[in-house]
Amino acid sequence: MKTVITSEDKSFINFKELQGFFGLLKYLSLRDILVRYKQTWMGFAWSIVRPLINIFIFGTLSMLIIKNSSIENFVRVGCGIIFWQLISTVISDSSNSLSANANILTKVYFPKLILPLSTLFPCLVDFLISFILFFICVLFYQGISWHIIFLPLIILHSIIFSLGIGLIFSVASVKYRDVKFILPFIIQILFYASPVFLSSSDVLQLNIPEWLKIVYQLNPLLHIIDAYKFCMLGNNAAHINLVYYAGSIFVTLILCFLAVRYFLKFEKTFADYI
Repeated sequence: MKTVITSEDKSFINFKELQGFFGLLKYLSLRDILVRYKQTWMGFAWSIVRPLINIFIFGTLSMLIIKNSSIENFVRVGCGIIFWQLISTVISDSSNSLSANANILTKVYFPKLILPLSTLFPCLVDFLISFILFFICVLFYQGISWHIIFLPLIILHSIIFSLGIGLIFSVASVKYRDVKFILPFIIQILFYASPVFLSSSDVLQLNIPEWLKIVYQLNPLLHIIDAYKFCMLGNNAAHINLVYYAGSIFVTLILCFLAVRYFLKFEKTFADYI
């Protein structure tokens, strides 16, 4: 008598199954944290040094573009850079999660969604270290607005959006090796297409075609980053258009839904391509 093991197509996340593999998720997350800066002289200090270098570079660039050399300009740039570090690392790490763990994909069964999910905690640890220092600086420089109570929701929104992109590219990177070369360019394009070191109002005041301004405002990341700056620095740093932000939430939910469906559809074929 033969025993045939079949794999059914899944369209939705099996949360009960994920809960059963929580130990593996925890192990992979802790492993990534320990390995990230292993055998480095500065260790976790790199999570502070990297944004500081970018703040100096893009703060200077912003100063030259908008002719504002005040400390406030560097504070705004720092706010965007630190938040962008979270977004970009979630996209990058979750996109590379399958190919980086190819050795275990073919050896044992587990929900493959655990691999991109396990990258979230190390990214949050990196972000938290630099965020705490920036928060202290802002607290002493100008104080914190009451809008900060909405910050956890904005961070959650950004993680869901970034993970949605990451899931799509993680599947694509398994099937097409070119993705690992293309992804850094896409992240770089998103960086310049978002109000990271320039505020959205500064960009919209530039002498660029009106149709390009409309396209620029359709970027969901624009409204996520503006909302983050608004929570951290108040009205002086950014303004939230509730209609556009609602649209950003809608796009994020659609993106995440389609990304999960796409990931689960090809989940059982990962081992064939790896």
